[in-house]
Amino acid sequence: MKRFQITMLFASLSLVYSLNAAEEIEKINAVVMLNMENGLANIQKGFLYNNMKLVQDGIDQVEKENSTYDNRNAIKAFLPEGKKQMENLAFISSKRIENAAKEMKYYLSVQQPRKAFSAFSDIVNACTDCHTLVRGW
Repeated sequence: MKRFQITMLFASLSLVYSLNAAEEIEKINAVVMLNMENGLANIQKGFLYNNMKLVQDGIDQVEKENSTYDNRNAIKAFLPEGKKQMENLAFISSKRIENAAKEMKYYLSVQQPRKAFSAFSDIVNACTDCHTLVRGW
């Protein structure tokens, strides 16, 4: 009987730890998404007000936050239950964001803001594609 109680205690502790870890992962993902949103907003605001420094700062922020999704295992951890199989699609979206951010930097460096804005649209489309799949829009 005592062995059963000890086993149940360990099982309960494991469950509590797993739930806390899952909540922590959700919080981290929420912060990353919020920061990516802020970066995208800064890019858009920079284009609207012709402030290329703000655009560059936004790109840097998006790149920094997007690097969270460089690892397939990290993506799988962030995906909600029932969506873990979409890890490859989320990874591809992350790579699309990474490539479009590099494109934006290049086009800004050669004074082609219109093409940089087109690359910005690619970032937003990659975000939307991932959210469409993961959230089931």
